Amino acid sequence: MASDDLKAAEERLAGYAARVQEIQQHAERSQEQIKTLRARAESPDGTVRVVLAPGGRLEDLTLSPQALRLGHDRLAAAIKQTVQAAHADAARQTQAALQPLLGQSAAMEFLAEQLDTGLAEEQAENAPRRRAGGSDDGDEDGGFGGPFLRRS
Repeated sequence: MASDDLKAAEERLAGYAARVQEIQQHAERSQEQIKTLRARAESPDGTVRVVLAPGGRLEDLTLSPQALRLGHDRLAAAIKQTVQAAHADAARQTQAALQPLLGQSAAMEFLAEQLDTGLAEEQAENAPRRRAGGSDDGDEDGGFGGPFLRRS
């Protein structure tokens, strides 16, 4: 009887050891994926492309020659929106990298919630703002002189 208990305990211990090794391998793969993660996005019109490195650091920003024709307000908005899209791509990639490690757990739900909250806050911060007088049409004078410099 005691030898049966000992054998069962050894089998449970071997099972735990195998499970710990499996978790460690998943953790190493997830860590490597996150370290090498590159999030990419392009504006709908193709004028702006960005690449973000791990941690959200801007690694590359490419503007097409047509981007300069957008004017400074629309170009700034296109850059912000494209960076935001790259952040969303990074969030998806991070979740995918951690899914094998965390599975459908409370930790994975928490991570997804935090990433979604961060993206929602970023969208709210980068939403187009109306100028004084209600205009958000991206006119080229952008507050530098206003309409009195235009001749009608």
